[in-house]
Amino acid sequence: MNLTACRLRSLREKHGFSQQKVADYLGITRTAYNKYESGAIRPTRKLDRLAALFGVSADYILGRAGTVPEDRASDPYISEQWKKYLLLSDTGREMVDVMLDAVYARERNAETHPR
Repeated sequence: MNLTACRLRSLREKHGFSQQKVADYLGITRTAYNKYESGAIRPTRKLDRLAALFGVSADYILGRAGTVPEDRASDPYISEQWKKYLLLSDTGREMVDVMLDAVYARERNAETHPR
């Protein structure tokens, strides 16, 4: 097993996700995701989404960076929120995405146009 495969498995287990949940998040089959963790294929097209999911850099997943940076991505609250998000249906995730985009845009607008 190569370093990328080992890191993917370790990150998935650390976050308490099943292979199926990660595969669903990526929009691929569990079998395809399993190939990432076995080292049979590299997650080239899905690397950015995997990095976002696990709160690490793509370089970390690929073995180009040695350690996981300590930042808010490793915050247990954020990890729990990710788990909840991943357990939602497609419709539920769409609703969260719409609300998040709206709140984010409103706050960004308030920063650039204070009253």
